[in-house]
Amino acid sequence: MTDPRPPSSTLPVLPSLDVEGAVRDRYSAGARALSEDLCCPVEYDGRYLEAIPAEVLERDYGCGDPSRHLCEGETVLDLGSGGGKICFIASQVVGPAGRVIGVDVNDEMLSLARRNAPLVAERLGYANVEFKKGRIQDLKLDLARFSEYLEGHPIRDVGLDRQRLCARSA
Repeated sequence: MTDPRPPSSTLPVLPSLDVEGAVRDRYSAGARALSEDLCCPVEYDGRYLEAIPAEVLERDYGCGDPSRHLCEGETVLDLGSGGGKICFIASQVVGPAGRVIGVDVNDEMLSLARRNAPLVAERLGYANVEFKKGRIQDLKLDLARFSEYLEGHPIRDVGLDRQRLCARSA
């Protein structure tokens, strides 16, 4: 019986796919100018948008609004923070006693976020947002410490509304 496949020497050589490079290039272009095809339609509470510069709002490519899940005084970690819109919204929800950390790998998106952070802080009257460069998959997590934290702060009633959840954690 003969092998129906062609000899390996006749198979085409395909270029390797650089996924990180493709994502980086796409979002770098989106940081420089609005890229409609990167947008996900999301409705945000308008009062949180007032403090955010138009440049950030125009170049937001986020995919959700977590503000209803946040409580005053919390620390928020936004992975893939892009131009910072969600961080700036979270900043207002957690207030001056809270902290927001945005992590992104794209230099141009980080530049957009960092350039606008002082302006948002001035408008709010406090600064509680910082932006770090990093790849999500490279972030380290101390699992023992995290497990210990969860034992002391168990997640119980996921269905609770935000006010009851925030009141319980106070």
